[in-house]
Amino acid sequence: MANISYDDAYGVLKEIFEDLEDDLDSDGGELAADSKLIDLGMESISLVYLVSELQQHYGLGDALFRKMREEDKLLVDMSVGDIINSVVELGSKASA
Repeated sequence: MANISYDDAYGVLKEIFEDLEDDLDSDGGELAADSKLIDLGMESISLVYLVSELQQHYGLGDALFRKMREEDKLLVDMSVGDIINSVVELGSKASA
């Protein structure tokens, strides 16, 4: 697997987010790095879908979910930047 750039991961996350917009509780707001996922109107099922799609897109298996579990992070507490940074980190580990 090639290294994953922050911009590439952000672009993929943004595409997935746009696919979910109809299911959001709010107007979604701006997708900025410091935006908390929960503040973007995402319910838990949408959060799980978002992470699953990122894992599938980059061939990470369940590594992102495992990383969050190991770090004791809840999806609702994470920001867009947290998710992107985790994907980039996992991508760099996989290509090493």
